[in-house]
Amino acid sequence: MNSRRTLLGAAAACAFAASAHAQTICSVTDIAPTAQACAGFYDGNLLNGSPTDVSAQTNALALLGFAWDGNFNAVDKVEGLNGSKTVDFTTLLQGISYVAFHFGNGQGGPGNTTAFYRLDAGAGLDTLTLAYNASSNAVLYSPQVTAVPEPQTYALLLAGLGIMGFIATRRRTS
Repeated sequence: MNSRRTLLGAAAACAFAASAHAQTICSVTDIAPTAQACAGFYDGNLLNGSPTDVSAQTNALALLGFAWDGNFNAVDKVEGLNGSKTVDFTTLLQGISYVAFHFGNGQGGPGNTTAFYRLDAGAGLDTLTLAYNASSNAVLYSPQVTAVPEPQTYALLLAGLGIMGFIATRRRTS
């Protein structure tokens, strides 16, 4: 009976710790375009490569349906936002994308917290607008990039096919 109480107490402590980690609940309208889902706000700046924070990022992204490999060196990071409401990623977001933002203690922000979002970037965008003047840094985890060939690629393909057709015709007449 005593071990059962200990297990129940431990489970309750874990549930309390998990709920205490998130200060308030994020909203899909924290960013524009509007997100499909969000996870957070989690205490502190979790957007770095420390093992503890990578684990927290992996867990938050899993709540949004994204299985991240934990490679923090492979993500697109934007640092030094200094409260800017506009975040401009160097990578073009296309389709379903996963992003995270750390909000510092700036104006109207949720405090020193990190939130994760799933959004549909459509045909492509690289700039997001935040609802708070409290941004510190941002991470783009996964744009679903679909390769679209450049017009020069099609021209080169057609030229190659034309040359092969010309060679086949010349061989037949010889």
